[in-house]
Amino acid sequence: MAFPITVAPSRNFFTKLTWGRLCATPFSLGAWSLLEPAGAQNHSPQLCWLNADQLACVWTAGGQEGTSGMSIYGSVLERGRDGWTKPRLLSQHPEMSEQNPFLFVGDDGRLHLVHTAQQARDPQDASWRDQGSAFSMQWTARLYHQSAASWGRRWTRSRPIEIGNAFCRNPPLKTALGNWVLPIYRSLEEEGAFGHDFSQVAHIGDTFPEISGISEVPESSGRVHGSIVLSRDGSALLQFFRSRLADCVYRSSGSLDGRQWSVPEPVGLPNNNSSIQALRLKSGLLAMVFNRFSLPPDPQEELRWGMARWPNTRWPLTIAISEDDGLTWPWMRDIDTGDGFCGSANWFLNGQLAYPSLVEGLPGELHIAYSWGNRAAIRYVSLHEQNVLGAA
Repeated sequence: MAFPITVAPSRNFFTKLTWGRLCATPFSLGAWSLLEPAGAQNHSPQLCWLNADQLACVWTAGGQEGTSGMSIYGSVLERGRDGWTKPRLLSQHPEMSEQNPFLFVGDDGRLHLVHTAQQARDPQDASWRDQGSAFSMQWTARLYHQSAASWGRRWTRSRPIEIGNAFCRNPPLKTALGNWVLPIYRSLEEEGAFGHDFSQVAHIGDTFPEISGISEVPESSGRVHGSIVLSRDGSALLQFFRSRLADCVYRSSGSLDGRQWSVPEPVGLPNNNSSIQALRLKSGLLAMVFNRFSLPPDPQEELRWGMARWPNTRWPLTIAISEDDGLTWPWMRDIDTGDGFCGSANWFLNGQLAYPSLVEGLPGELHIAYSWGNRAAIRYVSLHEQNVLGAA
């Protein structure tokens, strides 16, 4: 699924930016666009092919994460158009804080939207500071689901998925056996920093949002935001995780049905306690989008699972490619370096680039979306696998 990208002609390089308009900029990688903001904060985008002619992006937008009015919005890039549509409100719980959406087309041919919704906190409420808690009450979140026959059609009423309090980030994967597996995690209030969060895999039943079972990822405390892919030989599943210790990406091997998982082990990619996403490419290679930064170990501090470290650094945004199922990553390319400042005195000046999403169109055609400029907008970039491998 893919379509030709129409970009603004070169004479428009230095004219005023139009939200959603596709552009090509000299010395910048790929065609790109800034989707029109739907709030003061725009965060956690996810891309999804609706069909061969429509690429959709959904994200969270509103005033502040954890407050009411954080809602789910969506926009579409259609064949023959030179830009993304204006964002439209999709979710249905304005009294809650709605976050981390994803879309997928189910076996029933319907478009399914899943996101979290949690109790909202008053921005003026400072009691959480004295209670050793966290402002964002993620432990109260549940997963909500709604569906539509297609984009632009009426959505069903939003209802909770019956798995208790849980959080999500990355979309489900349909395995080679024909079943769907959804990575989730349980967010806990302990110590107020989410270091005790742990991962599970939900098994989607015959009719979504029915869940037929939950599988544990052993010893996964602090390893969350699972992203599931098929192994290169097709004999197993792999799952990659964000690390609350802000050290590196972790990897677990799973059975083909997704019911058995190994203890997550570190791989050679840095992680800054921010979201990642993996994708098996049509070429057979494995791609990962992530922030190429981690906190070095402090010799005065003993790291332990259950604690969390939160570097403000969420740049550069990088894509890496592996040929051995993620054990090594010999190809990397920075997609966005922020505002380009470097040196310790300038480090705080770079705007955050976070929560990337990655899908493939035609073979080798990569589409990426991420939170840009301290969540000012969602940025979209299209490039080719060969741009990362250095062949083009």
